[in-house]
Amino acid sequence: MEASATPSLGAAETSERDALAAYQGMWDAFVEAGKVSDPDAPDLREYASDQALRLIVNALYTNREQGEVILGELVLDPKVTALTPAEDPTTVTILDCVNDENWLEYKTSGGLANEEPGGRHRTTATVDRTAEGWRVSSFILEEAGTC
Repeated sequence: MEASATPSLGAAETSERDALAAYQGMWDAFVEAGKVSDPDAPDLREYASDQALRLIVNALYTNREQGEVILGELVLDPKVTALTPAEDPTTVTILDCVNDENWLEYKTSGGLANEEPGGRHRTTATVDRTAEGWRVSSFILEEAGTC
């Protein structure tokens, strides 16, 4: 029996990979749901929970009520800054600079919803291991220009 040429990932590396995938998945789901302002999009619940899910769902409800959608491209650059506990993490902290310069709110009737430009927002997220998998439980999206 030959030894595998690829070393297996330890608990910390696996947690880091899976937490980053959940974080990216949450934003991807938000971008998709934003195109039609769908607060009930099932993918949101696959990647987000608690405060993070409430923030996104509330934003989508508000946009739908105001006849707005979010269109364009969102750029992420997430980095893991903490694993807790270090040996077998159940919580991962992520620091990002979310760039929404080209992800803007539009009226469903056409045209920009406001004159507010997008920007680069320092974002800190907490991703927790749950029975269902990794979920972003909270995030703080600071004002434009913070990174």
